[in-house]
Amino acid sequence: MWWNVKGVRPGWVAGVFLVMVLAVQMPALADGARVLAIFPSPARSHQIVYRAFMKGLIARGHELTIMTTDPFATDHPNVTVIDWSYAYRIVEENLDVVDMKQRNMNFYQIAVQLRKVTRLFLEAELAHPDVQGLIHSRDAHFDVVIVEYYQFTPMYAFAELFQAPMIGISSIDSMGMCHEAIGNVMNVVAHPEMNHKFTHDLNFFQRVEAVISNLLIQFHILPTDFAVFDRMIEQNFGSNMTRSWDLMRRVDFLMVNAEPSLGYVRPIVPNSIQLGFMHIEPPKALPAELQAYLDRSVHGVVYFSLGTLIRSDSLNQRNLNLFLAVFKSLKYDVLWKHDADLDLNGTTNIRMERWVPQQDVLAHPKVRVFVMQGGQQSMEEAIDRHVPLVVIPFNFDQFGNADKVVERGIGRSVWMERLSVEALRDSINEVASNKRYKRNAIRLGQLVRDQPMRPVEKAVWWTEYVIRHGGADHYRYAPAHMSFWVYHYYDVFGVALALLAAILTGLYFISRRTLRWIGKSINSLGQGHVRFAKEKAQ
Repeated sequence: MWWNVKGVRPGWVAGVFLVMVLAVQMPALADGARVLAIFPSPARSHQIVYRAFMKGLIARGHELTIMTTDPFATDHPNVTVIDWSYAYRIVEENLDVVDMKQRNMNFYQIAVQLRKVTRLFLEAELAHPDVQGLIHSRDAHFDVVIVEYYQFTPMYAFAELFQAPMIGISSIDSMGMCHEAIGNVMNVVAHPEMNHKFTHDLNFFQRVEAVISNLLIQFHILPTDFAVFDRMIEQNFGSNMTRSWDLMRRVDFLMVNAEPSLGYVRPIVPNSIQLGFMHIEPPKALPAELQAYLDRSVHGVVYFSLGTLIRSDSLNQRNLNLFLAVFKSLKYDVLWKHDADLDLNGTTNIRMERWVPQQDVLAHPKVRVFVMQGGQQSMEEAIDRHVPLVVIPFNFDQFGNADKVVERGIGRSVWMERLSVEALRDSINEVASNKRYKRNAIRLGQLVRDQPMRPVEKAVWWTEYVIRHGGADHYRYAPAHMSFWVYHYYDVFGVALALLAAILTGLYFISRRTLRWIGKSINSLGQGHVRFAKEKAQ
């Protein structure tokens, strides 16, 4: 790997390399641009993607105002950070995905709670004094507004407020409505939404479910949420501000953090790019105790983590006992990232940590398998470090990611609904012992890296492109704003069917009248013959 230089600290080499590439290969702006970056979601795995992007812009000398739930320490004179970290407390008090999943709540029940929480943290973030100060500032100016592009439409109003181009970015694959807003192909059968447990080769009933789900989203969920968001927009930005539906379509450029070689393949328009692996960094030295633990493992280590969005301390006793039973039965050592203390009953092959430097742990050669929940950032880290996976998906995009792991041959998946000691143990042993999973992980990691520039560099280049040209109107796909009926030419089909129905109806009545006339003529002719015969007989 390019960062393996003997005698030089990898982090220092990476930083110098990034700055040199950004400075030499990219067109220079006369002055650093003023950038407003808005990342509302309280999700650390998502925020690390945006942080990597922001560091790339800082390295280019731009002046940044960053609203984020994960503020980072910086004394850089060009960086102002507005701290939204209190949004995590709102989520923790109102949402527990693991608990809801263990109670067998379906996606739509979870979505109701998630939407409620989203409204709460958006209102709290907009109420921040520094945010309100920015909204009411008369001299604030920005050359571009970068927003986390899901359905957080009140945050898109900043682009209109400052009359600046808007770049949308997602930390995972975008929702269908986001792809559709900019003109990317959006077909609920070819590209099912992430709320489904199926991703490809849909059978008839799955296609029906995908269509009905999309209709529910389009005609109930979004109108309901956007009505709430429009009130937020009016309360914070005034009654003259554009409303949610049109703010969605205002986006100039879309950056989707989804690497195509993992299976995120769809036709996209010129003002949309796919990234992926944005947050990956070169391996750093592990803490001495953790390094020693991994080094002395005889058979190798199974690393287990449910990520940052899923609280492992919410696992019920049944699932805790199941995991303990599986891990005790393995010949491998198990490194378990867990959010609380747990009685291991003298088990010697399990080590528990509240936090580990995950990217650096996965880089250790003794790590044989990564057992995880299917989060995209963790999946990317494993692929970059060539570690095969066992995925236990809980919700959202995790089912699709589990499918991709299986499709690419880099691991196996076990759904929570089918989780058993035998199923999980067999999956771990299979992935750890069968070398094809490791070979496939190595090959996929090499495919991901074989690109003309690193993902952060690509994101920074296109950001500066949008700044240089004051937007990307010349790339806009005008048909994206056509109505659904016109875009899919259903109006043409409708008129054609109506015309055909009119013709068939006309032919029916003509035929009916003709047959009736023929019938009457035959009857008249028959009656004439009868009368003639009677007259002749007389």
